[in-house]
Amino acid sequence: RQIMLCLTETGMPIAMYAGIPYPANWNGKQIRMTQLIDNMSHPDYRQTVSGRKGLFVKTSEHFFDLYGGKHASVYHYGFPGIKHFKLGKLLLHYGMVSEGGAYLEAVPQKRNTKSLFHFYKIEKISNIDARFDELWNKNSVHYPFSVKRNSTFLNWRFKQHPVNSYEVYTISKAKKLKAYVVVLIKENEALIVDAFTGKQTKELQRLLSNLVQQFLKQNIHICKVWLPKNHFVASVFTAAGFVYKDEPLGIIPTGRSLDKDLDFGFTEKNIFYTMADGDLF
Repeated sequence: RQIMLCLTETGMPIAMYAGIPYPANWNGKQIRMTQLIDNMSHPDYRQTVSGRKGLFVKTSEHFFDLYGGKHASVYHYGFPGIKHFKLGKLLLHYGMVSEGGAYLEAVPQKRNTKSLFHFYKIEKISNIDARFDELWNKNSVHYPFSVKRNSTFLNWRFKQHPVNSYEVYTISKAKKLKAYVVVLIKENEALIVDAFTGKQTKELQRLLSNLVQQFLKQNIHICKVWLPKNHFVASVFTAAGFVYKDEPLGIIPTGRSLDKDLDFGFTEKNIFYTMADGDLF
């Protein structure tokens, strides 16, 4: 946890800025990224002081001073709405990444499955094990700026979630994991919260096509996913029948570099994220 509180003299909290640090990859270097989470201020203390720098801004600046840099987290990110992004850009040096990101949808429908290789195995699994570590370690080079998708993160994010129940699907060949997809079913919608593959993307495409067809049998009306725009993983989704749509929730992928050696232009173009990197779903 990373947290900064502003308290009154009597100890009442009136402003907070907080985040969760994750082990991550930066071109082969082991770093930490922080997901910015619950940030708030007491309505009675939102008046400006020292110009535009109110108590909330001062609290956040202390947060970045303490938790930003090689000793803590070199990059902080989040998925705010339009209003909070504009305020963050103006006051906290937020920047939009991946051209605002991409939102894609697919409508489940019957598809031709004859092209599926017989050597591949698609299954819904209950255990996230060392095969996921092997998949990440082998393919992290293709994700030069990303939170580590290893078994520790995936088990914490999905299997230990206190509220949501996620479905994890894999495609493997000769017992070697090739790609996975994590799905959250909400009423008649399937939200793809995470997906990962190597540079050979046909396996993920086959897995997605298979899942969309399965969703038809479950009376799922639509399948949704949020991804970085122009990332090679997004092209796998379009090849599997997903199409770009207007983003419905106002989500803006946002980041801030806290290391002078980490160029924001690099992060903007190379970051990989899914909704697994946030806490919206």
